[in-house]
Formats: sequence, structure tokens, C-alpha cells
Amino acid sequence: MSSPKIDYKKSDKNYYLPKGISLIELPALNYLMIDGKGAPTSPAFQEAIQYLYATAYMISMSYRNPDFTIENFQPFVVPPLEGLWTSKNEPRAGKLDKNDFIWRLMIRMPDFVDSEIVEKAKKLVESKKGFDLSKVKFEATQDGLCLQTIHLGSFDDEGESFEKLFEYAKEHDLKAVHKEFHHREIYISDFRKTATEKLKTTLRIFVERGQEK
Repeated sequence: MSSPKIDYKKSDKNYYLPKGISLIELPALNYLMIDGKGAPTSPAFQEAIQYLYATAYMISMSYRNPDFTIENFQPFVVPPLEGLWTSKNEPRAGKLDKNDFIWRLMIRMPDFVDSEIVEKAKKLVESKKGFDLSKVKFEATQDGLCLQTIHLGSFDDEGESFEKLFEYAKEHDLKAVHKEFHHREIYISDFRKTATEKLKTTLRIFVERGQEK
């Protein structure tokens, strides 16, 4: 009997689908990732998505490829796209210039995936599609202690959800921490195909516990 597919959206619901505002502490997890700058409408951003998914699907479908044997392979559902975000400038008049965005797009990988598998997948994709995947990296990232919630609707309205997260942090003796990036987003909905008002995005900020008096 074949092994059941790994589906992190079902097995790790606390990671992907928090209820209300929740505090979560996360270990190091492995991701395919690409770093970039600029607005989400930029060619670089769209290209990064294409390259990450091409690599992820090459790994997930390797069992169909006689040239790509993976030891200890387990079938898996490719997880949702994620992004770490910050900006090179502070907001002006309460708004950020999207051209100032600095991002790291990511797709989580199962534990059996290692750097050798990723490099093999990249070479196969490059050979098949002619992509240059030199910017695709495979690294572990640890979010640590975080507050998270689900945001419904437009990305332009995320500020309202972030305000709730920061207010919750103050009320529960938690301090927001700005690491290399300001926050993480997990795209539960495919924003390329979903109506804006129906978008579902998990938002996560990094925090540390305060010193209770």
C-alpha cells in the first residue's frame, strides 16, 4: 500500500489556519526560497513564484520521472506560497511605497528533502523549461515565538489585522520583534485566481515575552 500524502495544511493546522489571534512557537523548517525587491506586480516577483513552484512540483512529481530517484521519498501536497516582508523605507503618510518592498518568497519542503535533491530538481527544471534557477535557495528558517491571525480580503487592508496583532501583544506582555524581516504572510488562497474580497492570508509577527512586574 502506498504511503498517504503529506499535506501540511491538514496536519499542521495551527501553522496555516490559526483561530482568532494565537501565539505559536515554531522550530526551524526547510524551505525553497528566493529573495527579491520591488512591488508584487513586478516581473521579478512573478518570476520568483514561477521558479519556486516549478522546483517544488519537480520534487513532488519525481516518482514519475525515471531520471529523478529520491531515496525515502514520500508523496506530498505542495504547500502554500509564503513570504517574509519588510521595506527599505518607513511608511509615508501612513502608506508604504510597494516599490520599496524587500521580500523572501518561500515554499515549505518535507523533511526528506535535502540540498542534493533540490539541486537535482533545479537542473531538471532548467533543462526542461530553460529557466535560470540560480537564485532558488534551500535553507532552514526559524520563526520562533509569533503571534498570528487570518486576514480576509485585500492585501491593501492588512494594516487593520496587524494593528490587532500589535494591540494583542501589548495586552499580553509581548513585545514585537523586527528581525531581518517585519512579518510573514502565508497565502492560503491563490491570489492569482481568487477574487480580492475572498482572499485568505495568514499574517504572522515575531514577538518575545516581556518582563512581568
